[in-house]
Amino acid sequence: MADFILEYGHKPGWKSVFKTLGITVPPKLRRLKGAWKKQVLAGKKVVTATGAINASVISNINDELGGHALINSLPAEDKSDVLLFDATGIETVAQLKSLYDFFHANAGKLANNSRVVILANIPIGSAEQVSAQQAIEGFSRSLSKEVGRKGATVNLVRIKQIHNVIENFLLPVLHFLFSEASAFVTGQVITIGSKAPAIITLENSLKGKVALVTGAARGIGEAIARKLSAEGATVIVLDRPEDSDAGKKVADSILGRFLAADMSKGESAQLINEFLMKEYNGVDIVIHNAGITRDKTIAKMDEKQWDSVLNVNLQALIRTNNLLLKSGTIRNNGRIVCLSSISGFSGNFGQTNYATTKAGIIGYVKALAEEVATNNITANAVAPGFIETRMTAKMPLFSKMGGRRLSNLNQGGLPEDVADAITFLSSPGAANISGQTLRVCGGSYIGA
Repeated sequence: MADFILEYGHKPGWKSVFKTLGITVPPKLRRLKGAWKKQVLAGKKVVTATGAINASVISNINDELGGHALINSLPAEDKSDVLLFDATGIETVAQLKSLYDFFHANAGKLANNSRVVILANIPIGSAEQVSAQQAIEGFSRSLSKEVGRKGATVNLVRIKQIHNVIENFLLPVLHFLFSEASAFVTGQVITIGSKAPAIITLENSLKGKVALVTGAARGIGEAIARKLSAEGATVIVLDRPEDSDAGKKVADSILGRFLAADMSKGESAQLINEFLMKEYNGVDIVIHNAGITRDKTIAKMDEKQWDSVLNVNLQALIRTNNLLLKSGTIRNNGRIVCLSSISGFSGNFGQTNYATTKAGIIGYVKALAEEVATNNITANAVAPGFIETRMTAKMPLFSKMGGRRLSNLNQGGLPEDVADAITFLSSPGAANISGQTLRVCGGSYIGA
């Protein structure tokens, strides 16, 4: 069932009806259409506050992304499209006042679908330094809830080694966060490592890459396959033999290949490995999207319902990765992205089995990242929140409406929102992001 309020709330006749009834109409989010674009700041008004990072770095990034000029302050009647605040120099509680000063003056001037990014350090040092830097996280998450009604997003980027920061570190991350590809990513924290990516552009950065997407015949998996293909990757669409018709249709439409494999079967890992080596001599990107639910309270859940979910959602991806890595099938500079879920953070009623697997994935990528770092391979996860899919469509009406309205953006996300985040993490520009789980949830802990 579509979101009736979002669908009709922006139509002139209905808009006045909803206003009379006191119903808040969600903002229309501008999402990325087609492939990545470099000039994401073209024509945008960018307001910045400088800190410990050299101002020339920020200026160069602005120029690279198509911005014409940085603005330190706006006339009262103007609206800003981007706010960029450098909080890397904050080390005391007193210095936190600079957050108030800047955002008190500018938060009310945000345009619809605007972007706010705060740059900060990893919390290290004295107790007060750690306290001050950690406090910024609470500020950014709260701000994201305040401005979400405008379709605005707020995200925090943490930098490990401030003295080594150059454009190459920040550019691809800010490219993603400033763009329409991050429309449903808000209230999040992304940590940048200390290794600068060799390729810092996002557009066409997957050209010549081979990508495997499991569970890709429909839904989020299909959206992922299409986004990766749009950026130039050759995509292997993997799904169960019984979904061959749908899977082949997707693969044919993006000039990819279909591979029939049942991830619940132990032999699927060997089948996948042999196919990738025989047909492509390896793979660059592996996206583990395949998953199932078997919902019951733990008291009523039978053993088969527990075992099947643990096997497909967690054991199968570990088994497959182990073989692909051991065989050298995943090439150097490769990308592994696993689908977790908000339930892995917060749990869901009747989903002890599912939440167990999704929390397991969060821990898995954190540990795997260290194991594969020597080959410059990254391992990350994406945790969708309430996304408009077949799964959420089956939810009771009031639970569904609540899931939508409890996000900062007052609506559910789309499969394309998840796919955009995964495409970013699959890119060469995400070379120094590893072991992390990025929530695509509109800032809410409600999801599937």
